[in-house]
Amino acid sequence: MASRALAPTLGASRVAARVSGKQRVALGASRAAHPRGCPPFRYLVCVVASAKKVETVETTEATTKSGLALGLDADFDADNVRLGAVYPYVALSAAFMALWVFGPFPGSAYTGIASHDAWLTGVYERFGFDTTFGPTSLITKYNEVGRVPALVHAVPGAIWCALAPLQLHPDSRNWWGGAAHRVGGRSMLAAASALMVGYAVIDANALFADAHDFHGQVGTVSSAIDGFVAQKASPFVADTTKITPFNVVGVRGIAAWFVFTGAMTGVAARRREFAEHRRWAARHVGAGLWVACQRPVYSAIRAGATALGISGAITNEAAFGSLAFADAFYVASYITTLAYFGGAEWVARESGERERATPKSSRE
Repeated sequence: MASRALAPTLGASRVAARVSGKQRVALGASRAAHPRGCPPFRYLVCVVASAKKVETVETTEATTKSGLALGLDADFDADNVRLGAVYPYVALSAAFMALWVFGPFPGSAYTGIASHDAWLTGVYERFGFDTTFGPTSLITKYNEVGRVPALVHAVPGAIWCALAPLQLHPDSRNWWGGAAHRVGGRSMLAAASALMVGYAVIDANALFADAHDFHGQVGTVSSAIDGFVAQKASPFVADTTKITPFNVVGVRGIAAWFVFTGAMTGVAARRREFAEHRRWAARHVGAGLWVACQRPVYSAIRAGATALGISGAITNEAAFGSLAFADAFYVASYITTLAYFGGAEWVARESGERERATPKSSRE
């Protein structure tokens, strides 16, 4: 039977051996005991239990390097391979969102403060971002309802993002006897609840990008879907009935999934069903953190369209028209939503797949 070698962190290496198909034994050795100048670091670990058959695991520098490539280290062991693979993206997304909200630019936490909004508008338009990345209202529109979206959506959203990688890290369950993880989890769910109140204010005031910033342009994808739905629904609804656009249905559906996954994460923890708790926590993080990645993806698409427009490869309207902005904005949203939702489900299903693949006798 093959055993996994785990890459070292802070000079330590771990190996795991399975003895007679029954017991998994984790062993560690420090590099500090290995003299400098000796041949490449090498272990031969033997585990003997009750005169049963012994299996050996040999690890080398090469295997530890391959382990790092897979996202494995002493923190993300063989039970968290998928989480270890996506964790850097979770951490980067969280850091980006925190900077987006609390940094000087655009500083969503300060939206609604007149001096900040004036400064932000000046910088944004001084560098021509309004022609490349969309109208200035994209980053200032929440001030139309005062400070509420900033304080009850952006700020708790950034706090939620900052807590996400801390809560997902396996070691967080051990900090201060688990108290840090419990407090962090409750704080994260409280922040989620607060930011959804802010979202409700945004929704009630119809501050969606298509209607507010792109002159009613919903993007090519949504337009096609909306047209198809209207055609199929026409025999059953009155001509004056307004069908909710696909993009609005989508964002409300994501909001509902965010709330539901957060609730399930908390319920599972209260029931002490910790494997289920971790699955729902992964889904909850994916349901909210995609927003952080949508911004750089949108910016990359717009940068490419701008370059094509300036070079003459596409028309000015195709590069800088309202439809071009809407397409970039919503395509970026579709891509990042699918990526983060899919990645979250991939992580969430890891333990379930492992349990199904492990014989019942080996789990007892």
